[in-house]
Amino acid sequence: MAVVKKDIVVHGMLQDELERCEKMAASLESAVSEMPRGSLHQRNMKYKEKVYSYHHLKLRKGSKSVYKHVPKAEVAALEIQIKARQKKEKDLKQFKDRIKYLKKLL
Repeated sequence: MAVVKKDIVVHGMLQDELERCEKMAASLESAVSEMPRGSLHQRNMKYKEKVYSYHHLKLRKGSKSVYKHVPKAEVAALEIQIKARQKKEKDLKQFKDRIKYLKKLL
C-alpha cells in the first residue's frame, strides 16, 4: 500500500478552518456565559376562588433546582434572551463537533 504525502495546501486550509472554528467557539462561550441560564415557566396559584398566574425562572445551582420569580415587565425580554442562549449553545455544540473532526483529520 502506497503512502500518500501530505498536501501542504489542503493541510493549510484545514489548519485555518480549525483556527477559525476555535475562535468562534471561544467567542460563543463568552457570549453564552453572559446570558441568563435556565428556563422560563408559568405557575398558576389558586387563592380564594381566584386563579393567579406568575412566571418563574428555573435553573440549577450545583445539585439543587432554584426558582426565581420574574416580574411581568421582564418576561418578554428574558424569554428572548433565553432563546438566544439556546441558539448559541446549539451553534457552539456544532463548532465543537467540527473542531473534533478537524483535529482527527490533522
